[in-house]
Amino acid sequence: MPGLSARQFFCAGTVAVSASPEYSQHMKNQRGFGLIEMLVSMALSLLAVSVMVILMASTLGTGTATIQMSRLSQELRASMQLMSRDLRRANFHSSFYNCYANVDCRDDLGIAAYVDNIHINEAENCFWYWLDRDGDGDLSNDAVGGFRYSTIGGIGVIQMRTTGNSAANCDDDDDGWELITDPNTVEITSFVVSDSASYTETLSAYGDTQVVEKIRLTINGQMATNPSVQREIQDLVLIRNDIQTAGA
Repeated sequence: MPGLSARQFFCAGTVAVSASPEYSQHMKNQRGFGLIEMLVSMALSLLAVSVMVILMASTLGTGTATIQMSRLSQELRASMQLMSRDLRRANFHSSFYNCYANVDCRDDLGIAAYVDNIHINEAENCFWYWLDRDGDGDLSNDAVGGFRYSTIGGIGVIQMRTTGNSAANCDDDDDGWELITDPNTVEITSFVVSDSASYTETLSAYGDTQVVEKIRLTINGQMATNPSVQREIQDLVLIRNDIQTAGA
């Protein structure tokens, strides 16, 4: 401008710019968050973090429950397989190859007192049978086979008969019964044995019969440390050695 020094001209220009409407509006747009806006932002952030924490906790909990269910299933199936494999061979006798077409075979071999229908107790939570385990033709020196439901320290378990060559007693407290489930890992809530699927066939006009035995085993269990993790498994076992009886 004419008559103004460079310093005066610069200051005048600055004042002119500062006073312009555009500059004032720009300054207004640069204002920070208000108190309400900050509180709303904090609440939304807290909500987002809470949702993430809940989702992570749910994911971890689901993973733990899945692992426990897998462990429970494995324990129950291992017990079921042990029972099924042994039960399937019930009433085996090494001299049965002499019994073809002979319904009096049990009496002829003197084993009628041993080889018989599967014995199930009244409570239907225990069963036992004979089995010529060593194949020597003598059932009196073989441990009777059997499994039962019992409790140890208030925890339900399944036990297997491992010793004793006399008729099994499902309620005895001797050392002949051994654990096949671990009460520190799995609690057996119920064990049911049923022969309702078994049936009798007529073999001849003389009244000769044959009992075909099918034993259904049902186990219900839960994790000892997490009772909410529960599982039921079943198996229907066909006994390979049928019981034949001559007619009158």
